[in-house]
Amino acid sequence: MIAKSVSITRRLVVTVLLLELLSAAALVVAVTIHEHHIQQTAFDANLAGRAASLMGAVQDAEDKGDNVMLDLRGVPLDRGAVYQVTDERRRVLGTAGNIAQILGSFADSPGFHDAKVGKRSYRFFVLHGVRIIDPGQPDGGTVHSIVVLYGIHAGRVWHEVIEAIRFFTLATVLLLGITAIVMVLLVRRYLSPIHELAYEADRISSRNWQFEAPASAKKTVELRPLTDALESALARVQRSFEQQRRFTSDAAHELKTDVAIVKSSLQLLSMRRRTEEEYSQGLAVSLDDFTRLESTVQKLLALARLEQPEDSGAAQPLCSLRNAVEEAVHLSRPLAELKRVEIILDAREDATVLIDGHDATLLCSNILINALQHSHEGGTVEITLIQREERINLSVKDWGEGISEEDRPHLLEPFYRGDISRSRKSGGTGLGLSICKAICDKAGGTIEISNHEDGGALVIVSLPFAARQASSQERSAWIKAE
Repeated sequence: MIAKSVSITRRLVVTVLLLELLSAAALVVAVTIHEHHIQQTAFDANLAGRAASLMGAVQDAEDKGDNVMLDLRGVPLDRGAVYQVTDERRRVLGTAGNIAQILGSFADSPGFHDAKVGKRSYRFFVLHGVRIIDPGQPDGGTVHSIVVLYGIHAGRVWHEVIEAIRFFTLATVLLLGITAIVMVLLVRRYLSPIHELAYEADRISSRNWQFEAPASAKKTVELRPLTDALESALARVQRSFEQQRRFTSDAAHELKTDVAIVKSSLQLLSMRRRTEEEYSQGLAVSLDDFTRLESTVQKLLALARLEQPEDSGAAQPLCSLRNAVEEAVHLSRPLAELKRVEIILDAREDATVLIDGHDATLLCSNILINALQHSHEGGTVEITLIQREERINLSVKDWGEGISEEDRPHLLEPFYRGDISRSRKSGGTGLGLSICKAICDKAGGTIEISNHEDGGALVIVSLPFAARQASSQERSAWIKAE
């Protein structure tokens, strides 16, 4: 099943537009509340002003009873407004609309009131005031108490609010559309360094390892870690690929050499009739050649096995490193006796390491045999186990000719021999130290090879231990082989 592709540009644009849309919705709510407050305030101010205008329109009726009348000339009234003006005797001076049924409910309460006239909602303002007729008379004139009830359809407030919201919404939609177009163009432009980086990375092949991150990607702060990681990863992959190619070539050459030696030995036997003793000697030589070929194949298989990734569900193998060292010393004793080399083992400390017992013995044996092969007759090889915090260090020191600076960088490479003729003579394949490095890498450890100050080689293997070996008393084991 093919996974659905995902567009970063689309996601960025949609995310920003959604955020803008949410912000716009929140702003519309805020504008609605604010606009309603403003319109309601203006609406109430208009109501109060119109009621005051009606109060001012109450004039002297110029009759003998000093009555008042309502003169609406020049008085501005709202369209559809309802009102009623009465005096202290409940006499209606002027009216508009059928509001007689609600007059008694709040006519005596000055201020704003909400009520329905028919099926429509109205907002009213009740104004109580006085009008004085002939104030210049000795008795101070005639005082009339006037009640003005003025109302306007309440829907006007929401009509103005909705108009404002409609304008703001249309403007927001237009701005969102423009923003979307501009964002698509800008995001594509700003993401162009990614496309340039991908183009350069796509040019890499097994024949072309040249990779130069484009300047636009290097200048982009967010892409700089990616470009550095790509360059570093490709450099490591290139080195691994070249090592693998060199390993394959060296392995083919090594096997071809051994096969050619065996073939030539058999061809010499078949060129003419030979005596039984000559056939026996020839077969013995061929058997030795086959043994060397078998050893090379076994080491190649061991190296391939060690370089395989671990199964995460499998149990971790454990072993005592001291036991592995002691076993390696035991196995190497014949070679030490042959070269009259003394082996000194200081195994006071121990730790359980994350290595299979066979691999641990192979690690120690390869290092020890390598030290013995490079030691002079009558020399010494020292082996020491020391704990350093959460790690156990195995050091093997010899007093041979040491390591040349030319050979040191390549000692852990497969099939590398510092002295080809001597390695051939001793049966070496150049895989021993490579196997040691693979074992250390698999266990999360390290191996370092250098020269010590007294001359000769020093190999230090550092491994993390799984569990510290508790001991009631310090143990010191000294094993000497002459």
